[in-house]
Amino acid sequence: MKKSAVIYALVFSLAAMTAVLPAFASDSGSGESVANEAAEESNGQKIKQGAKGIFNGIKGAVKDGTHTAKEKARTLTQEAYVGEWYFANGNYSTMIKFENDWDFTITQTKKGGENVWKGSYEEGDEKRQLVLHIVSANGKTSYKDWKLSYIAEKKDYIIVSCPDMGKDPNGFDFSRRALFEFVGE
Repeated sequence: MKKSAVIYALVFSLAAMTAVLPAFASDSGSGESVANEAAEESNGQKIKQGAKGIFNGIKGAVKDGTHTAKEKARTLTQEAYVGEWYFANGNYSTMIKFENDWDFTITQTKKGGENVWKGSYEEGDEKRQLVLHIVSANGKTSYKDWKLSYIAEKKDYIIVSCPDMGKDPNGFDFSRRALFEFVGE
C-alpha cells in the first residue's frame, strides 16, 4: 500500500475516533452522579487532546517527508549539471563550473584577458532552469540575476542558453542554444 494511502486511512480513523469516542464517554442513564459525568467529560477531553496531538504528529511527519523528498529531487537534478563545462568558438572559449555547494563560475576568454562571473545558483521556477545570482563580475561587486536554461544529456554535454550572458568575443549570442562539453568535476 502506498504511504499516502496509509496516512489517509490513519487520519480518517483518528477523525472517526474523535467524533465517536466522546459519545461513548457520556452515558445517558439518569442514575449517574454528577462526579461520574465530570470524570467522563474529562476523559472525553483527554481523548480529543490526544487525537489532536496525533494529528499534529502526522501533519509534521508528512511535512518532513515532503521536505525530504524535495531535497532528494533537487540533489538528483543537480547531479545532471554539476561539474565543469566547455564551449569553444574559434579562438575563444567559455567555461561554466557548477559546484555541489550551489556556487558557480563562468569564465570567458577574450583578447587581453577574460571575463569572469561568480556567484551562487538555485533552481528556477521552470523545469531545467537555473537562476544565477551574480555577486562578482570581473572582480567587481555585482548584484544581478541571470536565468539560464539547460538540457543535460548523460553527463557528456549540456545545452545552455542564457540571454543575460551576452555575446562572446567572436560574436556568439548565448541567447541561442550552445553545446557545452563535460570536462570534469
